[in-house]
Order: sequence, then structure tokens, then C-alpha cells
Amino acid sequence: MRRIWATLRRLIYQDPQHGQSIILVALGIFTLLAFVGLAVDLGIYYSERVKIVRAVDAAALAAAPELPLESAAHTRALEFLRDNGYDPDDPETQVGINCLAAQTCPSGEGADTVIILETASFRDMSLPPAQQLNTANRIRVIVRRRVPVIFMRFVGFDSLWVSASATAENINNLDIVIVFDRSGSMEFDTICYGCWQAQSGVPYPGGTIYPLPWNGPPNGPPAHCGATQEFTYSGYKYYYIEAEEYSRASNPYNRYLYVPYYTYWVMQRESGDGASGRDSRGAYIMHMPYSDHETTASASPGYGVTCRYEAVTNSGRCQASGYTECYCKMDAPGGPFPAPRVDYDFTVLTTGNYYIWVRGQAQGNTWPHPQNIDRRIFWNVDGGGISTEDGFPRGTGYNGASSSAWQWRRLNDTAFSWTAGSQHTLRIWAGGAGFALDRIVITTNPNGSDGSPPSDVTRTGVFSNGRTDWACSPCDARFGGYPGGCGQSTCAYSPNCNSGPNPDRRRDDIYDDEQPIRAAVEAAKRFVGMLDYRYDQIGYVSYASDVTINSELQCLRRLGPQSCTPSVITSTVIAQLDGTRASGGTNIGGGIEQGIAVLSTQSGHYGRPGAAHIMILMTDGRPNVVPNNTCYTYNLIQKYGLTVPSNTSERQGKECTLYYAEQARNNSIVIYTITLGDSADFELMETVASITGGVHRNADRPEKLNQIFDELYERIFLRLVE
Repeated sequence: MRRIWATLRRLIYQDPQHGQSIILVALGIFTLLAFVGLAVDLGIYYSERVKIVRAVDAAALAAAPELPLESAAHTRALEFLRDNGYDPDDPETQVGINCLAAQTCPSGEGADTVIILETASFRDMSLPPAQQLNTANRIRVIVRRRVPVIFMRFVGFDSLWVSASATAENINNLDIVIVFDRSGSMEFDTICYGCWQAQSGVPYPGGTIYPLPWNGPPNGPPAHCGATQEFTYSGYKYYYIEAEEYSRASNPYNRYLYVPYYTYWVMQRESGDGASGRDSRGAYIMHMPYSDHETTASASPGYGVTCRYEAVTNSGRCQASGYTECYCKMDAPGGPFPAPRVDYDFTVLTTGNYYIWVRGQAQGNTWPHPQNIDRRIFWNVDGGGISTEDGFPRGTGYNGASSSAWQWRRLNDTAFSWTAGSQHTLRIWAGGAGFALDRIVITTNPNGSDGSPPSDVTRTGVFSNGRTDWACSPCDARFGGYPGGCGQSTCAYSPNCNSGPNPDRRRDDIYDDEQPIRAAVEAAKRFVGMLDYRYDQIGYVSYASDVTINSELQCLRRLGPQSCTPSVITSTVIAQLDGTRASGGTNIGGGIEQGIAVLSTQSGHYGRPGAAHIMILMTDGRPNVVPNNTCYTYNLIQKYGLTVPSNTSERQGKECTLYYAEQARNNSIVIYTITLGDSADFELMETVASITGGVHRNADRPEKLNQIFDELYERIFLRLVE
């Protein structure tokens, strides 16, 4: 060391300039070390700060549900702080309860942590002092932690205090109105029209299930899988196949496998549609989802995919690959998608020349394809080339097929020559979304023309049987997987008998009908059941082309606390939700308008001046109906920077939705928006929520609605206010 100092002195005295440089370097090193030390210490500080903020937020939100019981709220807050690393029982921790108002909070002298919980400042001061305890609706949680420093000790600091504060509120006295979309599009997500029918006032799975008839022993084979029967009329042979009794289907319809634009064939059972079947209800298959993506420019696109000839055949690769490389619309988002196909195995018992007739219809005129190519099916027999049958009449709509639109078409003009006892396979691919197929007839009769088949082709109540594969399985969902009842079928399951290894297929998606409207109704009913009718009121508004106030707020202000019982809610709001059915346009602006009216304190309505006013707005579509001719004159789309629809009715509907969102905000109403599926205007619903201070959530599948309602319940009742 003496040599180093001697060298430094010699350098300084011999060359002063060298000495100055050394001094500057030394100062620079000390400065750099100071900055490095400051950065390290600040990093420690901010790391602890993040931890404390999270801890006090969690503790405040966890404690708020216990209010107005203050001691319970304090206990819950301390539990959460302990779980997050701030132990109130640690000897180095000082705890203050309701010390802010009394100005007696611990100073932190000699402690590493200070915890302060405050509810007294938020009590109802309008009451006499003796009655104020346990009236608080907020709790404030404050945590201070002493953080030791390293490098800052050189400038006189041994530690730094890190602190954070959070205040959570438990909101009582809520007035909530559910504003519910019941437009026709709320049925677009339906898998099987008519497979399930609701019963008013009966909770899920209440209602009636309509599987296909089995008519055989519980574990098969059913009557329709018995020996093929040949029917002879006027010397001609006929074999009848119900379209819903397909042997195999290529694309699954299960919701958990579904992605937008992926299409499938699936059974339908809507009564009164004129379909043929083995029972009075009839049945057919339909290419779903219903609404076609390739619509006219003036219509909102749907999510069913049109199948084009060049895509289905795939330049010959479809046939070459064994019919695995057959596609629908190549340029659909996320596509191309496998073209849905159904197979029918059948046997002819007599040698002869055969023709194939099918009974079908295309989707209605609401969303026609601009080139009409959705009015076709593709088909082949026994692995041959794929042919097309065009020009089916339009008929299918919101509730499935039209009874008057079915038409018989002959697929082949050149007869197939088949020998007795030979088995064959007919493959059919869908043309466009919404196409329906009811019955197939194979006959030696060469007569008739499209739309005017031989009379015996249209014969009802005659079946050839001979079905194969899936159509013969007692576990197939089309038959409910329950043909023999409890304890009989290998697919049977019941909580009362627990027989069989497989679940009851009556829970299958095919019976999850009236979606998304059914799932939305059930989720809304569940949410209503979570409310406390001693403090909260609930009302119900539904909208389609028109708007209906189904139920005013129930029922504290209308009937008084003594008469407001759960049975009143059941007979009003719940009963109205159960009775919701879909049809018509989408008047979102009108729904908000009437929701505001329901929450009003004016005569004829039952809103309470001191309550928090909440609106839950649900839709699966885009507004295309307006409540009046003035609400769309304010250019609010431009004000909020939203996309301007090219369609006039949708543009006006969007303007009115924004207008009434502003009116809700002006009336201190918070709107929480829920969109269902993939066709809604997410941009608009996010903006409506933002205008009013709410949030927007989307349920891409109906199964997510309960989760969303649970989140909204927490947000509505519990919130951080500081």
C-alpha cells in the first residue's frame, strides 16, 4: 500500500496533469458506484412495492364481502395479508384497527411492518353513535414495510418505508335490470331444432327430449336395422332411407370441437316442418350452422360455410385420397375446412337399373348466397366421381325447415345397374349452410322429373330398414343413448340406478337446443338466484324488433320488504325468462332505452334513489332496428371512432345504441355487456361498457356464460374504489 501511495505522489508531483486525471477517475468511480447502489436499492424498493400493492388489493377485496360485519372483515383481511407474507402476529409488526379516525395509528417506531385496517370512517354517520357499529360498506387496508438498503447507507439511509393502500366497497341496495336479446339470430347456434322443448318454470334439464325412436330391444338391433325390405309397386322396386339414419358422418357437431366456419350435418326434429320419419314428429338432417358466411353485401355475414365444387372435389384429390381431402370454401377465415359428408349403406335385393331420389330444400331468402350455389348438394355412389344437384328451393329459416319448401330431385339421369344382394354406399356432401335433407329413395322406376317424382317415391309410412353402423348403435346420441331405459341399455345412466358404463346421451349437445338463447336464459336465472332480495331488486327487459318490459324491478319498492319473497321473483322474473323465445330483428338501442326506464324512480317504475343502478346487456348480433328516428342523428359513431356499417339499418342501429348508452351514463347507470358467439359487434359492445364504466365480456361458447356472470357478480358487488 505504501508503494501505491508513493507512486501516486510521485506521479502527481512529477506531472500535475497526470495527478488531475487520477483524481477525476477516482471521483468518477465513486459517482458510478453511487448510481449503481441507488439502482440496486430502488430495485429492492419497487419489488417490495409491487408485492405490497397486490397484497392490500387482495386483502381489501377478500374482506369486503364480510361487511357490514366489521370484525369479520378485519379478520379476513388479516388472513389474506398473512398469506401474502405480511404476518400480523409477527413481533416486528404493529397493527392498528380503526385508528385513522381516532388518530391513534402505530408510528412504526421499532417495527418492520405496520398494518392498518379502517372501517369506522365508512360507517353510516346519519345514525346515532350507538347504532353506527357494523354499518360500514367499505374497508381500507394499509401496509407499510421497512426495506433495508445497501449502498444508500453511504448517504445516511439505513432503510426505506414502502407503503400501499387499497379501499374496497361492498355494494348493497342494488337495482339491476337484465336486457336480453331474443332476436331470431339467438337460435343460430342451435344444433338440433326440435330435439328439446322447454317447460315454463322447470329448471334445466327440465323439458322434453325428442330422440329418434328405437323400436327394438335395448341393446339392439332396432327395427330399422333389421333385414332390408323391398317394396314393389306397379312392378317397380323401392328402398326407403330416412336421411337422419345415416351410417356415418365425417364432421363432428360437438361444441367443444367446433371452430367458427367449421360446418357439419346434424339431425333436426322440429314438429310441423313436413319432414318424414318413423314417428309423428318427423326428422331430417341439416347443414349447420344455419347462417351462410357468403351472403349479400347488405346482410351481416353468418358462420356457416358454402361448399364449392372445385373445393369439394379438390382437383381430383378428394376421390384419390378416399374422400378425405374434400373441402368447403377455401378462403374462409381459418380454412379450408373439411366438407361435411354423410354416408348411407344400402342393399338391393333385385337385379335392375336403379335411380336415386332425394327430398331437400336450401336455406331461406334471409341470407341468400349471391351466386345461389348454396342451393346444391354433392354426391357419389361406391367411390365414383362427385356429381352436383343444383337448384333446390329455398325454405329453411330460424326454426329449421319449411313444410312447403321440400322438393324431390332425381340425382342420376343414367341408371345404375346393380345385381341382387349387392351392397352400395351413397355419399352426400352439403352445398351451403342451412341445406336440409329429409328422405332418400332408391328405385327401379325410370319415370318422373325433378319436382314431380313417381307417386310411390313420396309414399309415407313405408321403410326399407337395413340401416348399418352408427344408425344401429344404442349409444348413438340420435337415439338418446337410452333406448331401453334405466338398467336396460349399456348406455343408460341415471343417478337412481347408476347402470351402464356410458353417460346418458340425452345430455349430448344435440339436445342442447335453442342455443345460445337457452344457455343465456339458464345463466341469467342462475345469476338472479345469487341476489339477496332483502337488499337488491331485479328486472327483465327483452328485445327483438320490438322491446318488452317483461318485469319491472322486483320487489322491495313495489311490495315492501315484508312481502318481497323469493316466490315473487320466481313468479315474475324467472317465469318471464323461462318464457323467452327467439324471433325478429335486433333493437339493442331500444333495449337500453327500456332498461333505463325500468331503473327509473319515476311513476310506474320502481327504481330506488339511493341504490346503485346496474344494467346487464346481452346480445349475439348487430343492431339493425331503431326505437325512433332521432336517436341516430348525433354522429356518435364518428365521435367514438367506430367502424361505420355500409348497411343503413345497421348504421342507424349502431348510432341509437351509442345514444342510449350515453343516456344511461347520464342517469348514473353502469352497463355490463355480454356478447355471445362470433357474430356480435364486439367493438360496439366494448364502447357501450366503456361509456358507462362497465366491462365487456364475450362467450364464444354458451358454456362460458356462467363463468362470465360469476365475474360480473363479483365486479358489481365488490370493487376497489381507491
